[in-house]
Amino acid sequence: MPVASVALLLHLLSMAAAAKAALAMDPAERETLLLVMEAVSSDRDWRSVGPDPCGSPWPGLECKPVPAAGNVSSAAARLHVTRLDFGVAPNPTCKDGAAFPHLAFALPHLQSLFLVDCFKNPAATTAFTLPPSANLTSSRLQQLSVRANPSLSGTLPPQLSSIRSLQVLTVSQNALIRGEVPQGIGELKSLVHLDLSYNSLTGTIPSRIGELRSLVGLDLSYNSFSGSIPGQLGDLAMLQKLDLSSNNLTGGVPATITGLTSLTFLALSNNGLSGHLPAGLSDLRDLQYLIMENNPMGVPLPSELGDIARLQELRLANSGYSGSIPETLGRLASLTTLSLENNNLTGRIPAGLSRLKRMYHLNLSKNGLDGVVPFDGAFLRRLGRNLDLSGNPGLCVDGRAVLQADVGVGVCRRAGDGGDIASVSAATDVLSVGTLFRRDGQLWLAGGRWSALLLIRPVAVALCCSCCLLL
Repeated sequence: MPVASVALLLHLLSMAAAAKAALAMDPAERETLLLVMEAVSSDRDWRSVGPDPCGSPWPGLECKPVPAAGNVSSAAARLHVTRLDFGVAPNPTCKDGAAFPHLAFALPHLQSLFLVDCFKNPAATTAFTLPPSANLTSSRLQQLSVRANPSLSGTLPPQLSSIRSLQVLTVSQNALIRGEVPQGIGELKSLVHLDLSYNSLTGTIPSRIGELRSLVGLDLSYNSFSGSIPGQLGDLAMLQKLDLSSNNLTGGVPATITGLTSLTFLALSNNGLSGHLPAGLSDLRDLQYLIMENNPMGVPLPSELGDIARLQELRLANSGYSGSIPETLGRLASLTTLSLENNNLTGRIPAGLSRLKRMYHLNLSKNGLDGVVPFDGAFLRRLGRNLDLSGNPGLCVDGRAVLQADVGVGVCRRAGDGGDIASVSAATDVLSVGTLFRRDGQLWLAGGRWSALLLIRPVAVALCCSCCLLL
């Protein structure tokens, strides 16, 4: 090879080596990263893994090129740490004595930090603390997820409000995280998702959450929040998911909730809410899930529920609702689940429910409903065990609709003109007197169970004569 060619090759190689060295991780950033890794994980000797963590990325580490100031070319951009994941394989696991990694917030380009199933040593707790607010104002962190850490303890650090770049904040399933939500939470104007579920948080829900106008998802479920639902939540015009279930909330559902016209999921179950649902529910035109079980509402069901056109699941069980089931529910063409069990509902089952072709789960048990169940054999077969009408002594099923389907009620039997009384039941051969009602100008009995082979003419005549005298 000519000398000139060799010289050129050596020159090119030296230029490539210099360029690689120029693009290698900043030494100060590398040292900060090493201190973070050593504080959290002992999976390996991090200092001996390699000189450039971004060159051959470490597990749980993500790097991206960030151009230097004044240089828009990504080709000449140095790699920086943008994401760290700890706790769940293949990411680094957390050692028993792991500390909450304060220094991670000093990584200048970190955008995402995940600590999932990390702090779980039952013999020692780890304090949930953050650096001073002054050290967080320049942070570029967009997503912080601290989830499923049974040994992480303390309160929500008030310094969280200083990370103004946060878009997703998840502090969930940490049973030892207690206390109140800092009022400064309202400073995080860029938040899109806020999940503080499954902790031990107390106090009232901060009204300042209503200032987070970019919020799409809000989950405060499974805590011990008390007091009323702040009306300011109605200012969250972009909100799609609101879950406040399993707390100690009292009072009524604020009327401002009907202003959440982007809402698709609303869960308020397992609280102490009471009173009427607000007028204007039909304005929730995108609502698909309304879950409000186990609240002492103690009022009639509003007919406006039938005007929430896109509703797929309606769960209002065990809430003291009274009166009849609104006929308007038969208009909910998208409804798949209707759960109204263990209330004080009376009257007939609306026939319109039988026309809901997407319905696959219907529970009306433990109420005071009566009359003939308005479902044909095809409907009964389609729902099968997902249909429960038990605990309604006045209900019965038309014998023509019963095709090996046990829906928890007996078969209707006619009582009149001294005719025979017979009903189908494989459960018993003993007569049990049920509720008397009219259908098609004739008297019917509901609520009893009879053997298919049992014909009791004398009793039938006596019953029918007594019925005529009563009428």
